[in-house]
Amino acid sequence: MKQSKRMGALGAGLLFVGALAVSAADLPPAAPTAEVVTKAEPTTASLTEANTRAEAPASAESTPALGAERPVAAKAEVPPAAAQGAAPAASSASGPEKVSAPAAHGQAMEAAGVHEDNPGAKSKAAEALASLTLARSFRRNQDWGQAIPLYEAYISDNPRSPELPLALLELGRTYAQAGANEAALSRFYSVLDLAVNKEGASPTQGREVAYSAQYEIAQTQMALGRHAQAARLFRGMRKLPLIEADRANVYLSCARALKLAGDKPGAAEEYQALLESCPDSPLAPEARFELAVVYAELGRRDDAVREVISLFEQQKSSGDSSDEMLRHWQRRAGNQLANMFYSAGNLPEAAELYGKLLQLSGDERWRWPLLYQVGLVAEQMKDFAKAKGTYTELAAAKAEGLSAEVAELPKLAQWRLEYLKWAERMDAELTSLKGNP
Repeated sequence: MKQSKRMGALGAGLLFVGALAVSAADLPPAAPTAEVVTKAEPTTASLTEANTRAEAPASAESTPALGAERPVAAKAEVPPAAAQGAAPAASSASGPEKVSAPAAHGQAMEAAGVHEDNPGAKSKAAEALASLTLARSFRRNQDWGQAIPLYEAYISDNPRSPELPLALLELGRTYAQAGANEAALSRFYSVLDLAVNKEGASPTQGREVAYSAQYEIAQTQMALGRHAQAARLFRGMRKLPLIEADRANVYLSCARALKLAGDKPGAAEEYQALLESCPDSPLAPEARFELAVVYAELGRRDDAVREVISLFEQQKSSGDSSDEMLRHWQRRAGNQLANMFYSAGNLPEAAELYGKLLQLSGDERWRWPLLYQVGLVAEQMKDFAKAKGTYTELAAAKAEGLSAEVAELPKLAQWRLEYLKWAERMDAELTSLKGNP
């Protein structure tokens, strides 16, 4: 009966050098002892490839993105029978309606049965509020062992509190952060049960807390390795009236779940849906990168290159942190795809992407590994003129204030340049010997 109720509550929404036998005088120049760097790495720290539960400590009253510390935001709905000329009702598309502190306190006291002429009840309500505040404080400090008992006690002792749905949601997230995923699932389902059966709750607040519970259930199924089930839940949430930021998050989570479940074509469809429906989302560059990787893994090289080129062509001019995020994903996408193509022997595609990556930054830490890689690709494509030109540019660079690995690249380029000159001399001598039997 309990399981059927849970499923009912969920029902509505539910990524040549060959050895030559020659004399000692004809040996190629000795290579530096340092290991040759064969792949350029982005200078920006890698971001996670899938959603995790490492939430940043935040107040329960703050409004970060979906799955953090606020309920999922539903689209604002205008009452159909609004009076002509009446002042518009205050609404919010990023969370529950705001209530002043005195009013919220009064509502909480009334819901708990507290009246001015009942000082004992008022004292009990103040004690409950202090307990919940302390639980949230322990949770912000990631002290799960202290927070969980306080949440449990509050929930048990205050079944009529208007804070109950949110307290259950926070408790579920706390269990999930502590690794107790089954216990977390139980609390998230309790939020849905409460949303379905609770009378007198604010429709907006109850709905948004329920949306967050659905999202957390899907994320917990992901953490438990039930990727196909999580994907079904995320797909169901696409039917909900979410704001664009949350809808984009659901698309991205669904795509990742499908990829982990082995359904890469399905994941590609979800990534495409995100890019089509939320093209201006801050998640779009990340989604396009992951889509390009999926295409490459499916053997769809042309599609992968197209997505990376689209990412390179995307421009930002706001000058804020979104610029740096875009540059990060441009570098990450081009670098990973170029290295994949290089490793698979798809040299023309790799050469094209490395060339575009060079245009993204003038930073030596970024350009030098790429220049070296461009030289290696040109060598393998027998374009020795381009290889020598690239190595000459890198060998002339001055290494100052750089890491040992990057600072070694001009030396490696000089060795490759000397090797190419030696190889050309050997080829010329062999040609001469063949022509004079």
